[in-house]
Amino acid sequence: MRIDALYVHIPFCLRKCNYCDFASFPLEGHGPLFAAYPDLLARELELWGDAVDLSRLRTVYFGGGTPSLLESETIRRLLALLPPAARIEECTLEANPETVDQARLTAFRQAGANRLSLGVQSFDQGLLRAMGRGHDGERAAAAVSWARQAGFDNISLDLIYGLPGQTLAQWRDSLERALALAPEHISLYGLTIHPDTPWGRQLAQGSLAAPDEDLAADMLELAMELLPENGFRQYEIANFAKAGYESRHNCAYWQRDNYLGLGLSAASCLNDRRLANTADPEEYAAAIGSGRLPVCEDETYDIEQVLGEAMFLGLRLLDGVDAEAYRQRYGVDPRRRFRPELKRLEKQGLIVCEKNHIRLTPRGVALGNLVFGEFV
Repeated sequence: MRIDALYVHIPFCLRKCNYCDFASFPLEGHGPLFAAYPDLLARELELWGDAVDLSRLRTVYFGGGTPSLLESETIRRLLALLPPAARIEECTLEANPETVDQARLTAFRQAGANRLSLGVQSFDQGLLRAMGRGHDGERAAAAVSWARQAGFDNISLDLIYGLPGQTLAQWRDSLERALALAPEHISLYGLTIHPDTPWGRQLAQGSLAAPDEDLAADMLELAMELLPENGFRQYEIANFAKAGYESRHNCAYWQRDNYLGLGLSAASCLNDRRLANTADPEEYAAAIGSGRLPVCEDETYDIEQVLGEAMFLGLRLLDGVDAEAYRQRYGVDPRRRFRPELKRLEKQGLIVCEKNHIRLTPRGVALGNLVFGEFV
């Protein structure tokens, strides 16, 4: 089976942030797993064997967690395991500013990473402390400078809006400071507070105020005005890029291409199959040690699930769903298959159907979950 994109999950951090519900663990207390992890990843890739064809692989993404805690040799080693025919056009490394310096970034660049995604989240020191982040705005700016000197010409910055206590002025300041660093890509994430996190528990106890949804919507609206004014195109609900710097790897997700996930809790999409690895470190290591893939979920979608998923993923992209390309791929015209849903959404001003494309309106971007719920 042909694979278009490879995701590698690195589940280690210096500390767990107060909002994070990803499969990640503080480095302290997990030293043995951290030391064994490169070998486990390499073995997991080998276990897939001939079941996957990696010869046409084009993107690799090291996500986490904090992949920049790895040694550069691990990146080099895993990339070397790919077939010679695989021509990696984009290899992204996620990094936190406090875990990198110019020497480490130079080593990562030389190992094969050519795109850097920095978890800045905010430039406000008070908000960063509240989140549990380990850097400040100056360190984030320094990390971008070091990355440039290391040879990275494709840098993305992550920012979070809708934080408890965050004001619109603070959000504007973070956007402007991010723009001043001249990245090629900016990702914006609206905060979701999950129950099994420090903030989730504080919210349940009443010691943390719930984020203001109206204010969060204003923050997104501000970004949708400010970033395009500075040369960024919003190509996906949460993502803005200079021309030609859209994330190729993430576009593979939204276009429903085949992707393979390696590592703890990593997910894979293989045609009509959705798979997920265990998030338990002991189970993960034991499975690979006994020669088994660490998959704990394996679901085969029926055609209705596939068609619906292709719609809501495709609508995340601001260019929308190309109806003719959809018909050629799935044998169904989405304008006919989803006529009632599309009419309903169009009447609500959430989508527009024009010529061959179905896409979100600005209102639909702000209320995307209402749109996507029609196709689940």
